[in-house]
Amino acid sequence: MGEAKRRETFSERIRREQPFCIFCGGHTPSETVEHYPPRSIFDGKHRPQGMEFGACRECNEASREADLVIATFSRMMPDAKTAAGRAEVKRLINSALRIPGFAREVYPEWNQLGVLKRYQDVASRLPSWNFVRLDGPIVARAFTIFASKLALALHATTTGRILPAEGAIAVQWYSNLAAYSGELPKDFIVLCGPSRTLRQGNFQVGDQFRVASVVPDESGYMSGHFASFRDSFGVLMFATERAEELKKGWSVSPGFLKRPLTVVPVQQPRS
Repeated sequence: MGEAKRRETFSERIRREQPFCIFCGGHTPSETVEHYPPRSIFDGKHRPQGMEFGACRECNEASREADLVIATFSRMMPDAKTAAGRAEVKRLINSALRIPGFAREVYPEWNQLGVLKRYQDVASRLPSWNFVRLDGPIVARAFTIFASKLALALHATTTGRILPAEGAIAVQWYSNLAAYSGELPKDFIVLCGPSRTLRQGNFQVGDQFRVASVVPDESGYMSGHFASFRDSFGVLMFATERAEELKKGWSVSPGFLKRPLTVVPVQQPRS
């Protein structure tokens, strides 16, 4: 078959349609295709097509540890129902525990278990309970990277625009306990409207990932999103081309994976 008749691959099509990396401001040529949310979030890495983006190699590979941490946390609830699912969760946990300092950071100290007692009525309603800390530096870094990349991906998806390097992203994450104790940003979630998920034919992953979005201005310079992952955690995200609109020190800018990261301050230390 001649070169002119060769069928274009999926990766080649994405890179042709998106020739610049969406994660560093749209100036760096895309070298790879990034799936975000990543495949590791989904059972058996089985993910419908959708939300694939042109990315430079550095932005693609720089979030590997963060993706592992978040994929592990995304399995907190509900428990896997199959032997294959349980084996997958075990592999994720074992891999995450190899990160230096991770185990010590996420396991609560004895005096912190008092937090659970204050929410005993909530805990008793959960189908299972895994009490972990989300306020340590490794976890905060992982959530900052994951949620910021997801915000850039969702901004591009909903507005058709790559957030420029002078723009900014603000993120916040919420544990399942925050959801059960009424601490989610309910007014914002209502503003976003119905949630959606990835879908390919009859295959959809609404039990693993859902997101609702709002673009308040027709110009598309700003977008807001709330995503939930199983019954484990939720992420609130804002992306704007006008960095001055976000509180300094509480946001990062496109290209953040290529420079020392300013970790977003933790507002939800409980889990």
